[in-house]
Amino acid sequence: MLDLWFDYKDLWLSGLKVTASLTLLAILLGFVLALPIGVARARNRGLSGVLAYGYVIFFRGMPLLVLLFLVYYGAGEFSRDLRSLGLWWFFRDAYYCGLLALVLNTAAYQAEIIRGSLNGIPSSIREANAALNLTRWTAFRRVLFPIAIARALPGLGNEFILLLKATSLLAIITIFDLMGQARFIFSETFDLRAYYVAALHYLVLVLVLEWLLRRIERRNAWAA
Repeated sequence: MLDLWFDYKDLWLSGLKVTASLTLLAILLGFVLALPIGVARARNRGLSGVLAYGYVIFFRGMPLLVLLFLVYYGAGEFSRDLRSLGLWWFFRDAYYCGLLALVLNTAAYQAEIIRGSLNGIPSSIREANAALNLTRWTAFRRVLFPIAIARALPGLGNEFILLLKATSLLAIITIFDLMGQARFIFSETFDLRAYYVAALHYLVLVLVLEWLLRRIERRNAWAA
């Protein structure tokens, strides 16, 4: 398989870069979106709780492949409106559409992990915050949030790995990530080893991500 890798080295490296960038951006943007949703789910009060619940149910219940098609192909139905809003540059690009679908999907799962970790914090810690007369925001920012994130790391780590592997679906909407490049190389050579090479790339990426996550977990084990 080494010969197939070296013959198409530039394509493999390009695909690796696209897969890595999509995964990293989806993780970061998904977390930013998931945090307020997870907090609203944990509080489960008022309109924010209802909206957060609806978001989680909707995007966890929709297969990622269906979401990809709706975002990428569905946006074309509203191209005139998107142009008038100045957003067509975003929705006409398969990379951005794929990233948006990944972010919407992973945010729903990350939000539920954050909700579970917040609700799992012992009541004694909340009572200690009240005894110290901490404001709600200070208690959340300095005590509850760090503990919740430390407790959520194993679950978030699993979600990040699943997200990395889910990026392979983006080849269907013409994104030349690792799987997209494998499909192209196979179409040129009819050599099934192209998919084995792609699988090895994903394996290496997963092992690297797992190593990073384990290091982060060990450093934050005190709070879990």
